[in-house]
Amino acid sequence: MAKTDPTPRVGAIDAWMTIPPPGSADRWPSSFWHIFRKYGVEDRFQRGFTVDEVLAEMDDAGVDIGVASSFKFLDSWVVSNDENAAYVREAPDRFIGAFTVDIRDPMPGMREFRRCVEELDYKAFRLEPFQCGDGRTTAPPPTDRIYWPFYVACCEYDIPLCIQVGHTGPLLPSECGRPIYLDEVALTFPELKILGTHVGDPWQDEMLILAWKHPNVYVEASARPARHWTESVKKFSGGYGQDKMIWATDYPLLPFKRTVDDVYDCGFSEEANRKILRDNAAKVFKIDA
Repeated sequence: MAKTDPTPRVGAIDAWMTIPPPGSADRWPSSFWHIFRKYGVEDRFQRGFTVDEVLAEMDDAGVDIGVASSFKFLDSWVVSNDENAAYVREAPDRFIGAFTVDIRDPMPGMREFRRCVEELDYKAFRLEPFQCGDGRTTAPPPTDRIYWPFYVACCEYDIPLCIQVGHTGPLLPSECGRPIYLDEVALTFPELKILGTHVGDPWQDEMLILAWKHPNVYVEASARPARHWTESVKKFSGGYGQDKMIWATDYPLLPFKRTVDDVYDCGFSEEANRKILRDNAAKVFKIDA
């Protein structure tokens, strides 16, 4: 007799995924391929995915909705805002969009920001501070004035900020990814919903304490499967911080099914599983789920 899983499953919401299309391997900068090799998924990025293939993987894993994200590295688009918006339009019941802009030149950046929200119907803004540097010295931290107009815009449009924290994958300085910089941001912009991605690794405890402290700060777990969460992250996720942990894959870096299973394997309560995998993201991204 087949073994059945007694743990009730929920339709998960993936807070960070990307759809790199077939034939797009040459769009990825060379500094990213060592990451893909370390994760053992170089072949997936070489191949790329159609929307139908992504949806099939989501269905197999029990993922209802994905936050499909544009991706730009310095001056190179891997998935442009227009391209990503087209993917969302193909399956609007399964995807919402997260866009990005180059904040280094604020006026064109803000025009693109407003176009993405007003014309392309994007629901979240994604920002990776390490891209604002020169490639050798650390970029300005999130407290720098270069970011602030975009925080204001997020508040005006009531969309969340999904910001990279923790070490960089590309071979760039990581200091600007220290979660503690978000402390001042959260205090200055209490209306701004902030998702600190990748659990802030290796500064997880900084990220956890900020989410515990600030009503508007959340921990987002993209690229960090629950099987590798530290004990402090597991204690937070299953206990006192279960309202502040948001599951994500950074697909195709991590597969949907195994990454969902990893959460259930932690042995959290049914209530905590539902919050981590679905309810917290639905609240932050305003998904009627």
